[in-house]
Amino acid sequence: MKTYRYDLHVHTKETSGCGRVPARRVVDLYREIGYDGIVITDHYLQDFFSGLGRRPWSEKVQRFLAGYRAAAERGREVGLRVFFGLELRFADDPLDYLVYGVDEDFLLAHPELLAADLAKLRALAKARGFLVYQAHPFRPGSSPAAPELLDGVEVYNGNPRHDSRNHLALEFARLHGLGMISGSDFHQPDDLGRGGIEVEEEILRSEELVEVLRRQNFHALLGLETVITTEKT
Repeated sequence: MKTYRYDLHVHTKETSGCGRVPARRVVDLYREIGYDGIVITDHYLQDFFSGLGRRPWSEKVQRFLAGYRAAAERGREVGLRVFFGLELRFADDPLDYLVYGVDEDFLLAHPELLAADLAKLRALAKARGFLVYQAHPFRPGSSPAAPELLDGVEVYNGNPRHDSRNHLALEFARLHGLGMISGSDFHQPDDLGRGGIEVEEEILRSEELVEVLRRQNFHALLGLETVITTEKT
């Protein structure tokens, strides 16, 4: 039986200050190791936008999208699906949230988002159908957010330079009945293919990715021994 692999947590050099690999090269690397798609989740931070000075918000959004767009272009050239996401950190909250199912129009319509909080993001997610997962909630310096404000948790973060204490994240997700995801947290070549999901049907569109995550319809969480065989309804 053929399965398809997707990494849900990938950064690019163009947009994430900590990224070390240009977006087009990121796509090539993932294609070389047999992944079928990636989600570009560049850091969506107040510092990024403040560093762009007094430009109009629309120009700042275009600058933020640079990494994703370069990756998406290369993905079309070589046959790797590239989806858009965020790793968001509010101005007054040190925690990181992975967001799936948003698009450029959403960013343009919400220039105030980084000044909001998780409760506001959760309300927007319910209204617009996107999903919010906490990234690496038990990494030193982080802590778990209120579970009722989350769709799920990154229960496996593959970044080799951080102790994400993934076993605690997995326990937390199970205790609170939260969705579970896995991602490489790719920033540099050593991070390649260290996480993600494996599914039985190819994901072609962002809406399909959201539905797979919402229903937890995975064959496996890569990086874990856990195999998901039951759909979440």
